[in-house]
Amino acid sequence: MIEGNGLRILFSTFLIFFFSLKTAASQTYPPGTFSVDGYPIVCGMNTFILNPMLPDVGINTGQGIIYLNPVMLNNLPTVLKLYWVGHECGHTAVGMSEPGADCWAVRTGRDQGWFPPSAFQALAQMFANNPGDMAHGSGPWRVQNMWNCYNAP
Repeated sequence: MIEGNGLRILFSTFLIFFFSLKTAASQTYPPGTFSVDGYPIVCGMNTFILNPMLPDVGINTGQGIIYLNPVMLNNLPTVLKLYWVGHECGHTAVGMSEPGADCWAVRTGRDQGWFPPSAFQALAQMFANNPGDMAHGSGPWRVQNMWNCYNAP
């Protein structure tokens, strides 16, 4: 049975293989060259790859690559695009913890000025009907957790 780091390495290897099958529409942004609606994004030494075939908004491989689905992102207001990019970047800082990545995103947004308290209305609306899964709490739980993180010193 594979556990702990072995499982993470196996999963990361699968993700790297699966998403390295680039489509003609994929775009790659080396570290320091990516932006969202005019906001420059710096996320350590991560490379961003936009892939419209990605089955989720974003995935951080833990190996220096963050995949984002531009089709899903383009339907969101700027503050929520920045939240999702921040969430995936947050995995670089906190590891695989989904609540930790959520918290990192909203606190970073608060500290950098792109996630004001009023953004929680859009966040709550986006997550309202999300039941969660094995890795993520329900949408309302996540929003409450992010609110608590946001308001902590």
